[in-house]
Amino acid sequence: GPKQPSLKHLNHYIRPLIDDMVDSWERSLKLSKTACYPTGRLTRSAIALAVCDLPAARHLASLAGTGSHFYCRAYCYHKTTYGRVDFEHWELWDKDRLREFAEQWKDATTTSKRARLFKDHGVRYSELWCLPYWDPSHQPVIDPMHCILEGLAQHHTHNLLG
Repeated sequence: GPKQPSLKHLNHYIRPLIDDMVDSWERSLKLSKTACYPTGRLTRSAIALAVCDLPAARHLASLAGTGSHFYCRAYCYHKTTYGRVDFEHWELWDKDRLREFAEQWKDATTTSKRARLFKDHGVRYSELWCLPYWDPSHQPVIDPMHCILEGLAQHHTHNLLG
């Protein structure tokens, strides 16, 4: 449609899928028969990657949008670090800290507290955090069309890194 779903609607929509994925990850799933295993096979399922454009990846992961002061979710960088090219000193985001910030946002009792937490940390709660292995700095992947053909890679290289 012409609009993306709200965070509340998106979480409601993905909750049944996430519940099934958690069950499959934690308790496994018995397939009664496969081509290679005629007597069945015990399996686990996981959401390994979420491939989408950058705004959709940020929205799905409940991260601050592309225009926020948190311009990179793989490394802890804020707009004040534009132009830094000393990548060997860049610090990776800690998914446990992101999870903690998301839980704080979820547990906040007022809209103003949620707004302050989001401004400070750039993350809201998503149903994806129910997945024990979820890491929003690594699992959302920007598809090639948006990354290369629409100039996202060039923008990051020329404008953000200088």
